[in-house]
Amino acid sequence: MNKRYNFMNVLRVLSMLFIVFYHMLITLYIDGIRQLESISFLFENANMHIAKIGVGLFFMLSGAGLMLSSHGDDFSALKFYKKRFFKILIPFYIVYFFYFVFLVTIGEMNLSNPFGDKELKPYSFIFTIFGMDAYLENFGVPTCSLGIGEWFLGCLILIYLLFPVLRLSMLTSRKIAMITSTIYFAFICIFYFYVPAFVFVNPYMNMALKIYDFILGMNLVLTIKKRRKITPFICAAILLFFILYPTKMAGTEDFQIPIQCLCIYIIFEALEKIFEKVPKVMNIIVILAAYSYEYFLVHHVVIIHMTKLGMNKAFGNLQIVLLFLGEIVLTTVLAILLKKFTGIIYEVIPHKKSDNPQVG
Repeated sequence: MNKRYNFMNVLRVLSMLFIVFYHMLITLYIDGIRQLESISFLFENANMHIAKIGVGLFFMLSGAGLMLSSHGDDFSALKFYKKRFFKILIPFYIVYFFYFVFLVTIGEMNLSNPFGDKELKPYSFIFTIFGMDAYLENFGVPTCSLGIGEWFLGCLILIYLLFPVLRLSMLTSRKIAMITSTIYFAFICIFYFYVPAFVFVNPYMNMALKIYDFILGMNLVLTIKKRRKITPFICAAILLFFILYPTKMAGTEDFQIPIQCLCIYIIFEALEKIFEKVPKVMNIIVILAAYSYEYFLVHHVVIIHMTKLGMNKAFGNLQIVLLFLGEIVLTTVLAILLKKFTGIIYEVIPHKKSDNPQVG
């Protein structure tokens, strides 16, 4: 169970590209550079949305990856939490600090009242310390969020807190755990807007639903040897249906996203032997995958501020391509610097070599 699969790294990079590409495009619309109708066909059709698929795959891969790395009798919840703290929160703190300084420097924040008219409480900054600020703002909680990590980070942290329990339930009785979680997921999807706390929160951004993607990933990696040869072909047919079906299907898309992500995961899983035959390409993929979290933390900040350069201007296709390339280059440089800086900070923190939690 300690094997590392190539297809998981490929999917991790692919899902990151989906999210970054979507954010680049939608920011063009938000800043008045392009009409939504002129770009929406690039990231969605009647029943699919690449960013939602990208996020779903990220949660699925997180569940699968953690189940792989923690499979054994020596698992410790305390060590797990410690490792997650270094891996997730230290880079988050670094980006938060430098972005705060940047916003003050360019005059978008005032040191005397940095968070404007938010009705902050004395304890509001605690949410930032735990990386939960942007997620909780979706629920109307006033926080000191700068948008770092967006809703995704806080959602992932909450799921990580539950991982030891989820892991135990999977190892005790995988079938019962999956049946129970599937019934729970269906129930939440159907009655979502009857829950007062959820009414104004997009289901796509709620841990109550996204935890199912994570659990699916845990299950997929435990059953990887049990997959029938025909399964990838069935998944390909289902995915092709979602791609080609011309009108929006009845029902909620919250049911559709896990199905689409599940199909993509199983198709790429079936391609593992092909990935093994191209080690040079996979070496590059592994490097890109290792920087995916750092890239995620900084990409939206870069996109927001670089796109402002063309706000309310009629950008041609060439200008947009150049803007995209500039955003990718700057984000890549910042991601590399962030990973290096995180490594430097980690080296001065007392730790055991066996607990080395370097990102990637």
